[in-house]
Amino acid sequence: MEFFAGLARGSYLGCIGWTALVISNSVATVGHIFIVQSITVMLIGPVVGIWIDRYQHKSSILIAQTIIVAAMLWVAILLFYAPVFQMRWLFIAVSIISLARVMYRGTFDCVIKTHVFGENLLSIIARSNSIHLISTAMGMAGIGLIIRAFGVGSAFAFSALASTTVLLISLFLEKSTSKSNAKGLKGYLSDFKNGLIIFQSNAEVRLLAILSAITLPIGQLTNAILSSFIRDDLGGDSVTFGIVDAGWAIGGMLAAALLSKKIKKFNYKYSEYVVAIFAGISTLLFSFSTSTSTLVIVHGLMGFFIWTCRILIAEKVIRQCNHESIGRVRVYIESIVGMSAMVMCFSPSVIAFEATAVYFRWWGGFLILVTIILLCKKRKMF
Repeated sequence: MEFFAGLARGSYLGCIGWTALVISNSVATVGHIFIVQSITVMLIGPVVGIWIDRYQHKSSILIAQTIIVAAMLWVAILLFYAPVFQMRWLFIAVSIISLARVMYRGTFDCVIKTHVFGENLLSIIARSNSIHLISTAMGMAGIGLIIRAFGVGSAFAFSALASTTVLLISLFLEKSTSKSNAKGLKGYLSDFKNGLIIFQSNAEVRLLAILSAITLPIGQLTNAILSSFIRDDLGGDSVTFGIVDAGWAIGGMLAAALLSKKIKKFNYKYSEYVVAIFAGISTLLFSFSTSTSTLVIVHGLMGFFIWTCRILIAEKVIRQCNHESIGRVRVYIESIVGMSAMVMCFSPSVIAFEATAVYFRWWGGFLILVTIILLCKKRKMF
């Protein structure tokens, strides 16, 4: 299931980034696409988190994948048959798909929490991410070829097909046990409040949420401006974009593979903070890269360090939560990440630089600085 989910995600990211740039011819508009995604997750994500904790995991996955397939096919049909494709259609599709993907990922974490215990948790999370990223790399690398050969409409249809496969596989999942929930608006507000209490009472979760907010959105920033960096700064085409974009997933795949082997050096007390610093350094290096080979390597390092940090944070958050709160806490953190990603993706619209590379440079330096501050704070607290 994770293989096809990754294939769908990789092809989707390639479709969105390249289509938005070609239609609008503006890197700022590409950033706006991911801003809309971030706002959607930030505002409606907490409701999705409550849904995940209240209802059957199997049903949630089926609903999420059905929504993704319908939205992707809708965009594909518009690209094939609409006389003029409107950017607002893409914005609407991104909002819908973003919520569905948050529902799927949050529910998938709950499934892992239900069936995996003890020291195997990090290994299982890493292995599932490894499979996901292998197929994500395939989706990213292949979507550029599909766009060149058949057009963006066919690319969206391909992504919808991959999500359809996830939907079919989901039918074979076991049903989880539903907990007894308070009904009505008061019940939802109570669940929302109980999820926030975890952040108030658990300093470790708060620090992990802040670290997530400054580290993980680098991936969103890359999705938003990489196409412009390749085309406008370096004069590349969709194939070059797809190859460089795939480097991120390959780096993440390597990170997941190493963590799945239970390498203890990657999981000591301050590991996620040290890895985040290296993520910032690699982001700085990427801004100075020019050749395709160098871009692929450095983008792969970015993916390696960001995904290592993502997996380490996910494992520690899941350990901190119980079965009845994991969905809310994970989605609340995603909402915080969405808020930060919105700021990063909006930066090209607020401050215009001649070269897209400058944005990688500034945000990479910001990541290094803030992570060092958080690391010093954690050393004092714990």
